[in-house]
This record gives sequence, C-alpha cells and structure tokens, in this order.
Amino acid sequence: MPLKSPEQAVCNVLVTDPVIALSVGSRVYPVIAPATADLPFLTWRRSGVQRQQTLSGPMGTPTVIMTLDIYALTYEAVRDIADKVRRSLDGYGGTPSDSVVVQNVSLDNEVDGFVQLAGGDMPPVYSVAMTFSIMWSES
Repeated sequence: MPLKSPEQAVCNVLVTDPVIALSVGSRVYPVIAPATADLPFLTWRRSGVQRQQTLSGPMGTPTVIMTLDIYALTYEAVRDIADKVRRSLDGYGGTPSDSVVVQNVSLDNEVDGFVQLAGGDMPPVYSVAMTFSIMWSES
C-alpha cells in the first residue's frame, strides 16, 4: 500500500509546476536538504494534524499542517519564489497522486527570515517559512 502523504502530494504539485521549476528545479526536499544542495531550494515538513473528534471517534476531514521553507541567496529571489509558491498552492484542490485526494490547500502564514546553513563559513541566506493547511480525503 502506498504511503498516503498529502504534504508529499502537494510538493509534487510544486515540482511539476513549470513556473516553480524555472526557479528551483526539482530541489524540493522533505525535512532537510542535502548539504550539497544548490540554492535556491525548498524543504517541507508535516508540522501538525487536526482531526475533529466525537464520542464515537473521528469525524470530518483531516487537515495536515505543512511548513514549507524556501531558501535563496537574495531577499528578492526568496520573495519571488514565495509568491510563485503561493500562486501555485493557495486554493489548490485535486488528485496529484494515485493515493491522495487533496480537497483544499490554504496559506495560513508567511514569515521572512535568514539562516546560517550548515558550514559556518558560508554566508547567511534569506528564507521564507510558509504554513499551509491541507484538507484531504484519508480513506
């Protein structure tokens, strides 16, 4: 049985989006990027799951909270990629893989920043952390 991961399915939407591919190619990684990854790149992780409960068990549609981090050398580049990601994902719904039906993706929050990547001799890079809610069919 294939892994049912709505966040992986949503990231597959990014990898196949030609506008995003022009900026980051296939450099979209789960949780952590390889130390050798070229900039710019994206990482994603599941940062929460919301399920409504009743006395008889779960009800309704589960929502996965996904955090997507974008890294680039300049502030302009990271903001440009973040805007492209938002246009691609915010409001998305569909079946990007055989095993996952995404009902709706919504952008909840976006935060600019900068980080020091592995290898302290490297200059800091700009980042944008985006938080998305993904409603999906779990069956």
